[in-house]
Amino acid sequence: MKIVFFMFLSLAAFLEVPATQDADLVVEATYNGYVGGNYTFVDADGSVYEFSEIDSEAAKKYDLDAEDFVGKDFTVTYIIDTAFDENDDEYDIYVIVDLELRN
Repeated sequence: MKIVFFMFLSLAAFLEVPATQDADLVVEATYNGYVGGNYTFVDADGSVYEFSEIDSEAAKKYDLDAEDFVGKDFTVTYIIDTAFDENDDEYDIYVIVDLELRN
């Protein structure tokens, strides 16, 4: 039994679970508007978040294309997806999957 346990423990130590980029990330930030084809937010530290896509369910909650929400604080849930350009270079796509108005 000890041998089986040791083999299992050794195997588990060598297996690496790949990180997924589909994990939901969350930021609390102020909406700056739709700028240059991106939904732009700035957090309290001044970090800028530019989202090129928004999930259809999130888009139904708030019309970010209108000026009504500029300057409003949101909790933004997002994922980072990857795509390839015409040269087969990989790049990140930031996608909003959920929004909650904070103020």
